Amino acid sequence: MNFNQKNEDKDGVKKKSPMDAALGYLGYRDRTSQEIKLYLREREYSAEEIESTIDYLSDMNYLNDEAYVKKYMEYGISKGKGMAKIKNELRIKGVDRELINDIFLTVDFFDSSSERERAYEQALKIIANSPIKDGTEFNSTTYGERMERRKDIQRMKAKVARRLEALGYSYDTITTVLDRVFNN
Repeated sequence: MNFNQKNEDKDGVKKKSPMDAALGYLGYRDRTSQEIKLYLREREYSAEEIESTIDYLSDMNYLNDEAYVKKYMEYGISKGKGMAKIKNELRIKGVDRELINDIFLTVDFFDSSSERERAYEQALKIIANSPIKDGTEFNSTTYGERMERRKDIQRMKAKVARRLEALGYSYDTITTVLDRVFNN
């Protein structure tokens, strides 16, 4: 297939070759094979053109879903995301579920202790901007003040739990982190 050949669309207007379109799309950031396929399909290239373009880009190592998954995992971790959130985002990007699971099994930073540690760091960030700094102090003098403080702590626990859940941490990880933060 001639990758430099410009095509004409249904209105007779010349459009970029599928290779030029794909390389332009890849120029902004790494993409998955599925993202490139959808991009080219939206631009009304034929299935044959799309497949040959993806095959060529893969052969030249411009497209590598395995490397993409590894980079995306590092990115997700740097943003404080949990394993479930990262896996879900990769599935949305069209990465094969089996490939995701295989790579997740081979990396060290997704064991449960490191996941809990990342969740703990995220919890501390959430709490750092709150008026409640230590969940176990009840220095208030009146009963009403102590009850209000307990309510504040429960609200903070709920806020931390919601945020950790949104970041893709498991229920077990969240409960462990909440116990560690609020009971120490």
